[in-house]
Amino acid sequence: MTEPSVSNVKHSAGLNTGAQMEQIHSASELFPLDGIQLLELRAIDPFASMPTRVVHFKANSYDSLNSLKGAFERRALEMNQAGYNIYTTLNPIRPDLSGAAAKDADVLHRRLLLIDIDRVGNTKQPATDAELNKAQTAAEAISVFLDEDGWPSPKKMMSGNGFHLYYLLDDLPNTDEVTALVKGVLNQLAKKFDNDEFAIDKSVFNASRITKVPGTVARKATATEERPYRIARLLP
Repeated sequence: MTEPSVSNVKHSAGLNTGAQMEQIHSASELFPLDGIQLLELRAIDPFASMPTRVVHFKANSYDSLNSLKGAFERRALEMNQAGYNIYTTLNPIRPDLSGAAAKDADVLHRRLLLIDIDRVGNTKQPATDAELNKAQTAAEAISVFLDEDGWPSPKKMMSGNGFHLYYLLDDLPNTDEVTALVKGVLNQLAKKFDNDEFAIDKSVFNASRITKVPGTVARKATATEERPYRIARLLP
């Protein structure tokens, strides 16, 4: 099935709070919560005028998984509306983590592989529709290639300025060997698909990698009519 065009997934910061929360709620489709004991929310000011905030939501502080998810979602919306870009970790982290942001050694196992496709050149400004369309075309080509090689179907997200593919792993051990494997996959895909217009981010191989929370506004530099802020969202 053909992916929806950028015109159908593009949204500015004007999305109403209810619709934005609905998208944030969909994060549970992207990040499987089986066995999760702690969620990390990382709030980063794109303009560096506010300090980075790290908030940990521990399952033993809530009466149910739904309560845990609800607290995370409400804080994500609140801090995004305050001007922060909102991220969470790709992989489950140890439940006794407190205070500081998760590091590679804090990851219990590998649950997701991220393939991040972005435009080449000046990425400090928001993407244009044309640039986003090219990244989407690249994401579709990569998805088809991996499907033909026997990979499962990925979750797909328009990240605000590019496209993400997320592949579910079998909770692989957090070891140097698995890190090297993930790094190798990204490098090989980059060799095959990178060109002068878009590229795969080869730096996202580390276990404690963070990724944008769907439903949140992705801000960078100054938004214009041609280069608007968009809300990250999962695609069908």
